[in-house]
Amino acid sequence: MAPRPIPKIFAAVLTSRRLQKLRRNFKGLTRRLAGQRPQLLYFHQPDDPYSQLTAQMLPELQTRYDVELKVMLVNEPEDDAAPERLALQIYGRRDAAKIAPFHNLQFKDPGQQPSDASLKLARRSLAASSNLVKAAAEIGTAYWNDDTDQLDRTAMVSDDQTEHIFTEGTNLRAQLGHYLGATFFFEGEWYWGVDRLPYLEERLAEAGLLLSGCRQLCHFQTRPEFMATPSSRRRLTVEFYPSARSPYTAISMAETLDLPNHYPVDLKVRPVLPMVMRNLPVPPKKGFYILADTKREADRIGVPFGKIKDPVGTPVRRVYSLFAWAEAQGGKGGELLKAFTDLSWSEGVDAGSDSGMQKVCERAGLDWQAASEVVDNKDWEVWAEENRQQMMRSDLWGVPSYRLLDDSGRELFSCWGRDRIWLLTHEIQRALST
Repeated sequence: MAPRPIPKIFAAVLTSRRLQKLRRNFKGLTRRLAGQRPQLLYFHQPDDPYSQLTAQMLPELQTRYDVELKVMLVNEPEDDAAPERLALQIYGRRDAAKIAPFHNLQFKDPGQQPSDASLKLARRSLAASSNLVKAAAEIGTAYWNDDTDQLDRTAMVSDDQTEHIFTEGTNLRAQLGHYLGATFFFEGEWYWGVDRLPYLEERLAEAGLLLSGCRQLCHFQTRPEFMATPSSRRRLTVEFYPSARSPYTAISMAETLDLPNHYPVDLKVRPVLPMVMRNLPVPPKKGFYILADTKREADRIGVPFGKIKDPVGTPVRRVYSLFAWAEAQGGKGGELLKAFTDLSWSEGVDAGSDSGMQKVCERAGLDWQAASEVVDNKDWEVWAEENRQQMMRSDLWGVPSYRLLDDSGRELFSCWGRDRIWLLTHEIQRALST
């Protein structure tokens, strides 16, 4: 079954700032008229490293904001929301360990998931706690240390009670429209982990809920100033794995293509086929969240996004069929993909039509007449699959992904997501300062 494009009306509703403001005002007014205290829900998954990071923030959040912070316990995501579960576990541990110091948090990658026995004890202990705001991180530390002795000394409820409590939280999360752990829900909007916590804090402050004398707890990470005199004249390579159908890729294109202008790196663009065109499921709630999340990220970094003509299917195939040709025209493959994603995700152009492809080529500085003689070939299928396999060997599955290679081609670092470009640049700096 061919993947279905995102309906324009859904995209418009999810990315409209005017509608967002109306929704926020309505939610706030309804709460005040009912005389209710603002409630902030946090969904905690004990075997998720991002939940362990986020849980360490909960006590401070509670002291800084006038909200009722309620912790709900949840199971792992369903298979359709986490189709590459093993890669997610491996990458999640590695990534959490990398970003923890930048947030003054604690997490060490144990190299594997703790034992099933530890998870069972941690779940029972969490389900028994009357103060999860405090206990979530403490119990999590024992779990991630695989310390069954410490977990055994905590209060617990039965397996049946535990299952009931976790199922209740998981069902509520699904009803409200999400699928991941480490997520906050406040008056109709979702915020994932420490990466999106600044958005939540801005929202709470906007609603007048930041307590007097308190400051925002978490801030967005930034790219470092590059050292004036690198220790050598080495050049590194950054491999960039985009998908022409990915909203996150669309808003990462400009910053990624600009990296060689600021750092001594050579950029190699290695496109991959979108997940839905590889028969990997993307449930509606996941797609809706990604669109809404991409819009707020785009607004923050000043990238246009939201007028959408979903390029899934033929448009993606057509632009990929031109990629190798564009690379041969002075290395313009990246410019081709950027033009395509700009037109598709911010200007609402059917970039897969002949007229759309002509606009793509002209914007990338390419000759459409010459391109029309090679478009629609299938040669790209081989290298797109090779790119996917290389990405998977680095325990990466989503896009955009990045690999940092030294001058002998050895992988130094890999990461997923536009919101890890800051970490990539720190790793570039670290590699060239040793």
